[in-house]
Amino acid sequence: MQATDAMNAPTTAEAAAQPTSAEARLQRNLKFIVAALALLIFAGLAAIVGRIIYLASSASTQPAAPSLAMRPGQMLALPAGAEVRSVSLSGDRLAVHYEAGGVDGIAILDLQTGQAITSVNIQRAPME
Repeated sequence: MQATDAMNAPTTAEAAAQPTSAEARLQRNLKFIVAALALLIFAGLAAIVGRIIYLASSASTQPAAPSLAMRPGQMLALPAGAEVRSVSLSGDRLAVHYEAGGVDGIAILDLQTGQAITSVNIQRAPME
């Protein structure tokens, strides 16, 4: 009887190729997990692309910027003989860098109200 069992017994290569029931269950579970994770990745990518398309196609929710153009009546008083060096705009504030009689200064104007906010004189230290 032992000789018959030895003949019907699978070789070691065939035994290794066929998984046991526990290994088959583990492989099935791993395949399910891999498929579920792939599905989650594709769903996440689809959500990101959809959100980008939605944001690009929807109207802007920011209010329109108020007109910052100076009205014809607005004026900025600078010292006599002042020469404007540069102008800088930040929001509704206009900063004017000027030089008058060898003294530098910066005047700041509120464009919405047309009022001068402040004027800063710049004193240069003598070079040593």
